[in-house]
Amino acid sequence: MSVSLTYLALFVGFALEGTSLPVPAELICVVSGHYIALGLCSFWGSVLAAATGNVAGGLLAYGAGYLAGDELRAGSRVGRLLGVNRAAMERAEGWFHRYGALTTFSARWVGFIRPAALLGAGVMRVPIVTYVLAGALGSLTYCVLWQYLGWRFAPWVRQAVQGHLGWGVLALVGSITLGIGTLRWLGRG
Repeated sequence: MSVSLTYLALFVGFALEGTSLPVPAELICVVSGHYIALGLCSFWGSVLAAATGNVAGGLLAYGAGYLAGDELRAGSRVGRLLGVNRAAMERAEGWFHRYGALTTFSARWVGFIRPAALLGAGVMRVPIVTYVLAGALGSLTYCVLWQYLGWRFAPWVRQAVQGHLGWGVLALVGSITLGIGTLRWLGRG
């Protein structure tokens, strides 16, 4: 894979994850860490591609909350699918009133609050500059940590999965399927 495709894959993967979709970003970092360890891409280039993608995905979530605020507050089907209901929106509103931009920063690190916080920021019309700056800082710190871990543990992971690529692909597909299934199950509640 060329360097530009590696960065593009990181951007897209983290953009999807940044929207709160169940994309295993940590596994993406293991793969990019492998490429960093082989010298096929740079650490900081990978961090920048991932963090930029994550901010772009967060902006999509913000926009969805901004445009669909009333439906999300009322408990729309899409909101339920993402685990966002009236109670989650009320909690997010409380977080924003109490902690402000720290809520957006924390949403990058704490997965279970991410959908309500990111969509909630749009619903509550949090100033876009505040949202982007807090989200970018959260994304950057998160991506630095996970890219570093992926890079440093890549040789160990490579040795552990050598000859077991099929199982690795199966585990990745299984984790994505489990994430989507969980979201669907939560959406029915």
